[in-house]
Amino acid sequence: MQQRLWPGSRFAGGAKRPALEDQDLCGRGKDGVLWWGEVKHYTKPTIMQEGGEYAVLCGAFQQCEEAIERNEELWSPERPRPFAVLWPVGSREDDRILAMCEIGGLRTAMTLRDFQETFIGIPKSTLPEADL
Repeated sequence: MQQRLWPGSRFAGGAKRPALEDQDLCGRGKDGVLWWGEVKHYTKPTIMQEGGEYAVLCGAFQQCEEAIERNEELWSPERPRPFAVLWPVGSREDDRILAMCEIGGLRTAMTLRDFQETFIGIPKSTLPEADL
């Protein structure tokens, strides 16, 4: 998922994803804002057991916010913007992979493609179809 959002990104030791236990995703948006994200890769029964897609996204978003608070010393002077991704197991259709972020103080769910296009700045035409 890190490489899908920020193709070619590298971290300590050449890793393709962040090394911190609290951090699943990290990168800069098209406006230069730092984003930090939490990914949930759940089966459909687990999603339903957790209360549905929106509930899973809210939980992941809250987990991300808490991780940012726990790692406050890393953010000075810039605090990252949290987001969450729900990638249902077996989903290859882009409209099934969802993201959540705050817009105007409200938690807002959208497809991952819409999140990428709006905040990350990767044009839809250049996104890999199923390179997860």
